[in-house]
This record gives sequence, structure tokens and C-alpha cells, in this order.
Amino acid sequence: MKHKLAFITFFTIFSILITVGQTTSDTDYISGEVMVQLTNKAELQELLSKYNLTNKHTISERFNIYLLKANNSSTSNASIINLLESDKSVVNVQNNHQLTLREADQTLPDDSLFNLQWALLNIGQSGGTPGADIDATFAWDINTGGVTALGDTIVVAIIDGGSDLNHEDLDFWKNHNEIPNNSIDDDTNGYVDDYHGWNAYNHNGTIPLDVHGVHVCGIAGAIGNNTVGISGVNWNVKTLPIAGSSTNESTVVEALSYIYVVRERYDQTDGAEGAFVVADNCSFGVDKGQPEDFPIWEAMYDSLGQIGILSMGATANRNWDIDSVGDVPTAFTTDYMISVTNTTKKDIKYTNAGYGLTTIDLGAPGTIIQSLGINNTYRNSSGTSMATPHVTGAAALLLAAADSAFIANYKSNPCQGALLIKDFILNGIDTLPDLEGKTVSGGRLNIYNSIMLLVDVPILSTNMDSVYKELPLNTNATDTLIITNSGAGTLHYTITINDEPGWFMLSQFEGDVVAGESDSIIMQFNSVGIDTGYYNCTIHIDGEIIEDKSIPVEMYVYDNVGIHNYHRTSNVKVFPNPFSTLVEFNFDVAKAGETIIEIYDQYGNIIYLDKKSINSGSVNLTWKNQISYKGLYYYRLLFNGTLISSGKIVKM
Repeated sequence: MKHKLAFITFFTIFSILITVGQTTSDTDYISGEVMVQLTNKAELQELLSKYNLTNKHTISERFNIYLLKANNSSTSNASIINLLESDKSVVNVQNNHQLTLREADQTLPDDSLFNLQWALLNIGQSGGTPGADIDATFAWDINTGGVTALGDTIVVAIIDGGSDLNHEDLDFWKNHNEIPNNSIDDDTNGYVDDYHGWNAYNHNGTIPLDVHGVHVCGIAGAIGNNTVGISGVNWNVKTLPIAGSSTNESTVVEALSYIYVVRERYDQTDGAEGAFVVADNCSFGVDKGQPEDFPIWEAMYDSLGQIGILSMGATANRNWDIDSVGDVPTAFTTDYMISVTNTTKKDIKYTNAGYGLTTIDLGAPGTIIQSLGINNTYRNSSGTSMATPHVTGAAALLLAAADSAFIANYKSNPCQGALLIKDFILNGIDTLPDLEGKTVSGGRLNIYNSIMLLVDVPILSTNMDSVYKELPLNTNATDTLIITNSGAGTLHYTITINDEPGWFMLSQFEGDVVAGESDSIIMQFNSVGIDTGYYNCTIHIDGEIIEDKSIPVEMYVYDNVGIHNYHRTSNVKVFPNPFSTLVEFNFDVAKAGETIIEIYDQYGNIIYLDKKSINSGSVNLTWKNQISYKGLYYYRLLFNGTLISSGKIVKM
């Protein structure tokens, strides 16, 4: 089954970040507490005073998310939410929901032998069906995980009750820019003593011992081929433990925010600090939770996706149709989450595991799964909690198997790269009759199939992101569009032009490009028989399994009486990028006019707009950003109402 994933721009996140009030379908929550996200942290104190609230805890300084408590114990959650919904400083407000871990109740005996890991290699042991596994041993023939082709140490983040930092069969990430236990935020990332990870329960760096958490960690990343215990899906991946699978939703949001911060720091410092987190695992949730009541949690998944992190969610341990009854997080509509149900050693859905044709993406082994216990022990456990880290580990293994061209593309377009990894996972499944019509993909995880899709993937690039041509009336002109395959395999592409205008034509509309080669396509412009003015269309290039590319085309037709003065701008120079407090936009124009510069945050909110009348010649515009947080922003630059440049800028 093929899934074509559309490229998700940062504007789509804005549609999710809406203010949602309490509904009658809302699940269990903590009385007197609400989570609120503000447009600016400077507005917090005024909000507390205005509505008689106390800031119980700052959940995420990076995203201005706070856990507020009513000072009057008789104040209802509904009344607090209704008041805050109408306040202009509030982006989101919701209840602080109570959650449950998703491990089945059954307790099973322990064993440490690899031949009991039927999920990785099923040869029919213990009454299983041979081949009812994720083909891990075939995948390991290609790569065993741990490092990308460009040398990045891959990290998976496990949000759970804790872990076991001293376990012999795990390789934990360490924050070497932090000195442990000195009560100082040495690396200034906003988290004190986060040497081992983060404890979102107690807001410190102490990772508690937890039997559920260490079991989940082992499935995704127990050290392989070391003669000890078991093997994870990855043999060498680093595990980042975060204590955050709380009965309180605010703790979960704090945990997710920590993941964002360490990956963001890695990207900003070119790997000198932070962690190259590529996936996170949440083996917990809210039975029958309604996504509209949890906007902040879902928005965190979107934010993580924007920097290249896929989130994996375990669905309910009940035989429920999640499409009908709801679930959090697995009924979220975010593109950056993979929702997982539980399959058995006979390749059927476990009876007490959720399903949903539109909500649950795929199945993975989750019944009688051999993994780690505390204090260097090994044990079995069952549930969607055990199924989900197989998929988390798969995402990390795929990025280890990817070639340098794919990793370079992933780093320059992280949200696109994350969606491609998701697409490979869903397209690589083994179809199971018991999951057809019950899940999005209709099948169970197969890592080998997914890797084979990845290693043959082409990467489409073009020599221009936009096209502009000026010509006089009743003439013709040409330009060349070059399509390059910088990946592997063969790129088959097709091209369409919206509205099929008569003034624009291409020399070809489809082709096949082998790895490392290019196609040159002649673009033909024709101003015969049309009026002066601007003409616009868009070239759409469909690369099949890879992301589509759209190229805007603009033609300006002028009267050829006399000498034409060109008025289009030259290339826009943006510097420095990344920047600290000031970024400049420099370009030349041939005539006077009006410029507009717009700056957007990652949610699609416009945070800066400036209009200026300018004369012809060199133009220099600046944005002085001393208030906004570090991170990714987007700019749009217009001249006389026409978009002349847009792109990303990063504040360090």
C-alpha cells in the first residue's frame, strides 16, 4: 500500500494551535489546574494577578507553557478555561489531564536468550508462526544502527517512568557540556544538572529506577552483539531517558519540550552540544481521550516534527475502535506521529489492543516481548507499550542505514526528512489480514522492507526555486530548468502546470533520471498576442515516493516602445544566518517602490511586519530581534506587492 505524504509547511501548525475549551467529552483531569501557553512570558504576571492564579510550574520556558493553579479552591476548571480563552495573551489553554501507562496487566517469566526474541527473528519458537517478525536480522545485514553516514551519533528519547542508568545492556546518552550535581546550568540550556537526561516529575536531572521504562528502552536500543542479554532493534544507538510518563499531562509536555531543546541545540551548534534525537517514544496515554482537548500536547509533536523528530505513540490496551471512541495521543491528526497497536507471534492483532482505519498506523510485536528488567535482569512483558519502541527503534535504524545524500537532505529539510522516514515505515509493512481495514497501512512493521525503500530512494533537486522572465510584447524567450537526482535509484518524475497557460510551455513533462544525473528542460515564454503586465503559474514536479516540488513562475511583459527599465530585484542576500540579535536583507532595485518584510515564528504566527518606501538602487533592511527566543523563523520579502524572496533564518 502506498502513502503519498504531502510536504507540511510551518503554516499548517498554526491551524492546530487553536484555543480549545473544556468539553463534555473531556477525560479525567486535575481539579484547579490548567495548562496555558502564552504569546510572551512577560505577560505571565499580569495574567496571574488578573485571574487570581498561581504559576505552579513552568512546563516549558522555550514555548511559554505554564501550569497554573487557582488560588480559590472553589473555582472550577471550566470557569478558568472560559476566562483565559478570551484573553489575548493566551495561545492555548486546557485541563491538566491524568494519564495511564499502557502495559498489559499480565506478568510473564523472564529470560535473556536472543532465541526468545521472536519479534526480531521468529522461527516458530514457543508455538509462533515462522516469519511473523520484523525481519531485523535481514536489516542488520545492511546496518546495525548508531551513527549516520555523516557521523552523527543517533539518539532515541524514551519518555517513561524512568530507566536503569546502570544496566549492563544499555548505552545512554550523556550531556557532556553539563557538570552533574553542581546545581548549575553549565550549558545554559534551561535545565540544571541534566547530565543523564531530564526528570519532568521533579524538574531535575535525576532519572529514577523504573521497570517499565527500562523494558521499553531495551526494545528500541539494547546493546547488540555483546554476548550479554538481548539485542535491541538498534545495536549501538544512544538512549536518552526522560522521566515523564506522568498521570499529569503537564509533565508529558515538559518532557517533550526537553527533547526539542536538546535537538535544537545540536542543530544550532553543528553537533557540539545537545543530542541528535531522531525519534521519541510515548508508551502511555489517555483512554478515550479526545484530541481537541489536548492541543498543547499535539502541537508539541508538530514542533518536534519541524526539526526532524518523529513521535511514536502506543494506542489503548483495549479492543476499541479508536476512530469511534478516541484516544490520546494515537487519535491525534499530526503528520509527525506514528500510532502503533500490538501484534502477536502468530501475526494477529492482540485481542486487547486498539485499532482504527484512520487513526492507528500499523502494528508491531507487543505480546510476550523479551527485554530488560532493573538491576541487570531480563523479563517478558506485553502491551502496546512493547509494540511501540520497535517502531521507535526502526526510525533510528533507517537513518543509520541512509546514505550521505539522504542525511544531508534530512538536515537541510528536517520536517520533510521525518515524513519520508514515516512513509518508508508505513510502506514497508508486511500486510496482515487481521490488520487490513483496521489500520492505516494494513500491516505489521518490517524494518528490512523499509530500509530497502530507503536505500533506493532518489532525491530531487532543481537549479532554481522560482522563475522570473521579462520580455517585450510579441516576442519569445527561453530558460533552462535542470532536474537532478542527488540520491540513489532512479528518479521518475512527472510535471504539471496549473491552469496550463498559453504563454508558457515546457519541452518535456516526464522523465527518468538515474542517480547522479540530470535532465535539462527548456522553458518557453511567449508574449505574442497578450497584454502588458504580470503573468503567473506554478510548475509542479511529482517525484513519486519522494516529496513533490513546486516552482512559481512569473513573466513580466512590457511595451517595447523606447528603452525598458528593468525593475525586478537582484538576488536577496540574508546575513548573518544564523544570527544573534540582528539579521540584514540586502538587494538592488531598478526603480522606487514599497517593500514589506514579514517574519513568522514556527507556528505560522506573524511576529514582525515592516513597510518602507524606497528609492532605486541598493536596499538594506534589518530585523533586530532581542525579545524572541532562539530557534527557527521564516521571512517573506515583497516589493510592490510581489513576493521576491522567502526562506528560513535561525536565531542563535
